[in-house]
Amino acid sequence: MKLSWIRLLANYHSLVSSAAMERALVTGGFGFLGSEIARQLVDEGVRVRVMAMPGEPRDNLAGVDVEVIEGNVLSTDDCKRAVQGCEVVFHAAAVYSDWAPDPTLMYNVNHRGTFHVIEASRQAGVKTVVYTASIVSVGRPPAGQLADESTAYEAWDIDFPYSRSKFFSREIAEYFTDWGYDVRSVLPGLVFGPGDIRPTPSGQLIINSLSGLPATYFDGGTSYVDVRDAARVHLLAVQKGKPGERYLATAHNISNKDMIETIDRAVGKKRRLVKLPTPLARAMATAFEIQARRTGKAPLLARDFLEYSLKANYFSNRKTVDQLGASFRPIDETIKDAIAYFRERGMV
Repeated sequence: MKLSWIRLLANYHSLVSSAAMERALVTGGFGFLGSEIARQLVDEGVRVRVMAMPGEPRDNLAGVDVEVIEGNVLSTDDCKRAVQGCEVVFHAAAVYSDWAPDPTLMYNVNHRGTFHVIEASRQAGVKTVVYTASIVSVGRPPAGQLADESTAYEAWDIDFPYSRSKFFSREIAEYFTDWGYDVRSVLPGLVFGPGDIRPTPSGQLIINSLSGLPATYFDGGTSYVDVRDAARVHLLAVQKGKPGERYLATAHNISNKDMIETIDRAVGKKRRLVKLPTPLARAMATAFEIQARRTGKAPLLARDFLEYSLKANYFSNRKTVDQLGASFRPIDETIKDAIAYFRERGMV
């Protein structure tokens, strides 16, 4: 009986949060995923405030009616100003990179920034915080199986800073639920699609495949999602989700080889792909990083990212589909739209 009352109260809180979403804050709102979250909120009639770094490019929300507040998630005062008057906060700001020779900034932003935003939200009476985690913040499954939201993190033998930073920042976010605060986590797969202005490491994969580089691949694979579908899961997490829950925002489990073939198919070409033996892939990644340290430019393949990716990172989105009613578009559509965006901006 007690458990039933707890569930009823959680469902009631979810409905109240959804009905009260008149003003929302999106941190990282000019970024790839954050801008799409902001755009969809505006489309649903929500008044949106975007927290942005001073001087940050604002192309992704050009012509979209949002309030902009400049600030840094590392500043407690900036976070307090940003969350004032909001019913829901979408915390999407993070440092996302597959290569971090000095990960200090990544850990600071992803850890301290997460604590600052959520604690400021709690103090200001914000009803719900939706935290953007990642599939790399939970564990990879055993061979031939699918992971889900509850799979325990296991990549402790690999010093992959982005993965570790997202694991610990998700833990920080979820510690607030231990004290009864309504935090919900969304875990996107590798995000593709239009609007990848930087580009992100996932978008760079498409650009590299179109740049005439040798058509090679190595073992492993991961789970991908369209940026528009990932953003939609964030909104659904408020509308239909429950406090303290995690929801995977991913759809397509694809091997590294199949991903290159999917990109080739989108542009109408067919290449002979060459599989790199793992020792050779490791040697190449080492050489790329030596060059990267000399030039200061990110390597084509980072060693830590390679080691993490050699094991297939596949996931089931059943919980998100069943409980939130999420749907996902075909990966070919996503790739074509991403390529069109990159070409329009002269990036390929």
